[in-house]
Amino acid sequence: MENWCYESLSLRLISGFHQDITKPIKDDLCKSLKKWRCSFSALKLKQEIFYCLFDQIIHSTENVDINGLFKHLYPKVMVGLPLLRGINPASCFPRTAIGYEATCYSHIWSEVFAADIFASKFHDDIFNLQTGLQFRNKVLAPGRGKDPLEMLSDFLGREPSIQAFLDNRADIN
Repeated sequence: MENWCYESLSLRLISGFHQDITKPIKDDLCKSLKKWRCSFSALKLKQEIFYCLFDQIIHSTENVDINGLFKHLYPKVMVGLPLLRGINPASCFPRTAIGYEATCYSHIWSEVFAADIFASKFHDDIFNLQTGLQFRNKVLAPGRGKDPLEMLSDFLGREPSIQAFLDNRADIN
């Protein structure tokens, strides 16, 4: 879960100051990295939503004109952002070549769940051994043996929430 990568404690453990690797990364740089994580988050999410819609349509429609669909759908979702001329934008859609066929939306859901897990269970102590073991036993260990939403709800002690995901995108201070 990428949330740990933006925490000062974990950053200090895995990195050093570029001029002297024996010195830990500076706190202001850690804060800056965390702040920049939120940069353009609305635009990134908008683009992900566009890709999800595009993905669902191309994998549920026969004989679809992929370039025509892209050019039709893009201005409806990416309002105010012009599509570059002279390029084949559909060829830049990576999910079709890496096995995401019609499940592009799962990437956003994984971010929602990861944000909820981190905010509710690890935010105060990112290296809490007991919580880590509980996550391993309740979420990772059962694998495909249990319903994923059931495992997540059992770990969280409640139904998952989108709130932490939204808060992460709004928190730029």
